[in-house]
Amino acid sequence: MQKDELNFNMEPPYPENNVYPPTWNFDNEKAWQLYRRAKREQWDEESINWAKVKEWASGLDRKQRLAIAYWWSLLSNFDNATPVFAYAVIKSFEYHLDTAVRGILTTITFDENRHNMACGLSISNMLQGFPLNFTPKDDLERKAKLNAEWVWWNGSRYWKAYLEAYRKYTFDVLFTSFMMGEAAATTVFTTMSKGAKMEEFSKLFKNTAVDETRHYAFTHLIISQEAQKMSEEKKKLVTKQVRAGFVFLSLITYKPPKDFWKLPPWFIETHEKMENIARDAGFYIPTEEEKENAWRDAIMRVGSSLYRYGIEMPSIPELGISGEEIKDLKEEDFIPIF
Repeated sequence: MQKDELNFNMEPPYPENNVYPPTWNFDNEKAWQLYRRAKREQWDEESINWAKVKEWASGLDRKQRLAIAYWWSLLSNFDNATPVFAYAVIKSFEYHLDTAVRGILTTITFDENRHNMACGLSISNMLQGFPLNFTPKDDLERKAKLNAEWVWWNGSRYWKAYLEAYRKYTFDVLFTSFMMGEAAATTVFTTMSKGAKMEEFSKLFKNTAVDETRHYAFTHLIISQEAQKMSEEKKKLVTKQVRAGFVFLSLITYKPPKDFWKLPPWFIETHEKMENIARDAGFYIPTEEEKENAWRDAIMRVGSSLYRYGIEMPSIPELGISGEEIKDLKEEDFIPIF
């Protein structure tokens, strides 16, 4: 609009989906409570004694260090979420969401950056340069390197899908879709913090579990405030996305999935070998039974929340959980769950 077309006697016509004008509201008390909690619970990844981690790693053989670095590299696929939430922060300002909700998203962005740093520091102190600058010495090492890189390649697919998701879904659907992942992560990291023999990793997992518990509380806040306004179509979308969350996150928190992911034919065999080597080294990874229990706990928590708002839980046949059967889950339906 040209200057001579502007009527300065009227209030200005702001463009749609713009971060201007600045807006504030202070009446969403539940959101404000969560925002204050997020500020209180911040921690520093550099408070972990990485020198102790490196010293512990020096007592392990090459394959053991590789296996632990491998596990962290797979986790990093999901903890590479700083830009995910940074983008959500931008969108929350464009859509002029509640002030406290925008603040919470800002804290989650910082949390995810910390988690990502922790993955990088763990890998660096185990086997610096893995996987991109790692030279395998045998077939197992070659396959482990390729496993990690192909998981990351899948992550690149989901980044594109995430950007597109904002054109297809509203904020409430997007963030209630994260419920299953956050609930499962809370249980898995709590289990790992209790089982870790290495004290610094125990601290790291405990702190991460605190963050994930708060992130789950955020998804619960969103659904509690938005579900009553959701149409039946939106509720069905949430059911579908909860199922998608299980499929997506089961790569690291349960059994590597048989569907959806595009992975090497040797992925599962190599992945299981790496996990077993890491366990033998003293790096605690939950057993299959513990992983199943973590997911069942997550499903019960999420299911209870969804039921309260008239949203169906999806069927999870892998765990013997009945519910709404999802037959038409296509790749384009997935919202990346981080």
